[in-house]
Amino acid sequence: MSDILLNNENGILTVVMDAPKNNLMTTQFHEDYESVMEKVQVIADRESVRGMIIRGSGRNFCVGADVDALKKRTANELYDDSTGKLPESHIAQKRHFTFLRDLPFPVVSVVTGFCIGSGSEIALNCHYRIVEKGARIGQPESTFGILPGLGGIARTIELCGMKNAYELVMTGRLFPSEEACELGWGDILTEKKRGLAEAYSLIDFISDKCGDFSPANYRRYIELYKNRGD
Repeated sequence: MSDILLNNENGILTVVMDAPKNNLMTTQFHEDYESVMEKVQVIADRESVRGMIIRGSGRNFCVGADVDALKKRTANELYDDSTGKLPESHIAQKRHFTFLRDLPFPVVSVVTGFCIGSGSEIALNCHYRIVEKGARIGQPESTFGILPGLGGIARTIELCGMKNAYELVMTGRLFPSEEACELGWGDILTEKKRGLAEAYSLIDFISDKCGDFSPANYRRYIELYKNRGD
């Protein structure tokens, strides 16, 4: 059974992370994730899609990389000084994260429980993050002597500003849901078990009220949604 499930209902794709140990990102997880994202790209190219939601199947969004698998992958993906090129395997893996922000429909992550490391980079590369109260978020890679390498640093800077991004990435500390939204990491804070409904509401609003979705204007849509009752 795949660690990543993909559903398509009423024009909304749902990616559900359903791996053991709170969605620990093992080698199998990465293989299944990349396979599902290839399918998402095909659907995006061929079908009309109103939006996509990414979430965990249980209490946690994703606890991040399996440390042993991460160390092995890092050792096999060294920068080649002689060619000036990054390993093709790393480029391909990163593309399956960063392409999310370029999809022609809103991609929304529902962040619950722990959202850590490479798991947080999945959320960061989405257009929007709905964060439930009680969530704990962070990029602790620096505590292992490495840095986030799947688009997380650039997106943290974009969302939280250089000063905040530097502090979050270099300390590797975990921060709570409320702080996530104060910093700009999260877009909407909800009560527990309300994040999925909020994600559907956001996608419905953008689809019904905003016309064709433009990834470059993602900030405009969330501001319209937040101010819809004014």
